[in-house]
Amino acid sequence: MRLPLRRNRWGPISAGTDVAAVVVAALAGPRDPALEGLLGRDGAAELREELAARARRWAAQAAPGRAFEATSVGAAQAALGGHDGPALLAAPDVPGLDQGVVRDALDDLADGCDVAIGAAHDARPYLIALSCVRSDLLDLAQESFGSGVFGAFGERGLVLGLLRSERRLVSAADVRAMAADPRAPADLVALLARLREGAGR
Repeated sequence: MRLPLRRNRWGPISAGTDVAAVVVAALAGPRDPALEGLLGRDGAAELREELAARARRWAAQAAPGRAFEATSVGAAQAALGGHDGPALLAAPDVPGLDQGVVRDALDDLADGCDVAIGAAHDARPYLIALSCVRSDLLDLAQESFGSGVFGAFGERGLVLGLLRSERRLVSAADVRAMAADPRAPADLVALLARLREGAGR
């Protein structure tokens, strides 16, 4: 969904432009100590690794040959060196990442948005789609991690696209919510049940 805040400064991308995707660790939500209380230390670590693996597979499917993993925006920028098309920066802790949100993000960029944003339930972004790899856009992306997506982008003369909201899986409350969600991925629900059983919960 496009939010036409102001005139686009750089022009829309072509619908056929190659995209790059980066799973950025810094986009993850803060760790909740209660998650280890629910799943145990090993169980929480296994869950985080499974979520990161799912995000890596998502990136590889979204951008074959141009999928990367980075700890920070600076590392993402280094990984994207030489890439002149759009880029997707994604959190490693959102099980709802799919190719549908990739299509929606690229459609927004093709329609003239400078940035398309998907916000998680904590109001922090889980996906930031950039029309091009520019240091000023990446700086704003990093700013948005802590201050909120619209505070970072909304007053900079950019045209924003708004993507669907998703829930992270970082807390004990998130685990319980997923267990009760009939739309949750069956394999992930089974993993959570096994981890809870293993931790005696």
